[in-house]
Amino acid sequence: MKETLLLTGAIIANVLTNIGFKYSALNELVPVKKWSWLAVGLVFGLINSVLFTESLRFVSLQVASTVFFALTIVGLYLVSVFWFNEPITLLRLAGAVVVIVGVIMMSMPESLIPR
Repeated sequence: MKETLLLTGAIIANVLTNIGFKYSALNELVPVKKWSWLAVGLVFGLINSVLFTESLRFVSLQVASTVFFALTIVGLYLVSVFWFNEPITLLRLAGAVVVIVGVIMMSMPESLIPR
């Protein structure tokens, strides 16, 4: 349970890091906003790093990294569509499904993996 909370927190913080960076990029002409959003992104990046590192005490690196990076990608896809109004394409939607299936496969306990 603790590993799930740590990894989920790290994923959310990583998504928030990227949202901060996106807003920083969108505010190129307003330096105060640009640097403020960059700072927000960096703070969440630090939180993300701490939570992910702590999760590695309970989860193997291969599983933690797969879940972390894949679900961050899916989370960013959802944020880009619903928050930043970027287009939904069939190819990207299919890619998100493939990523989720990959996470499920990588997260399966060894006892369930056929030999």
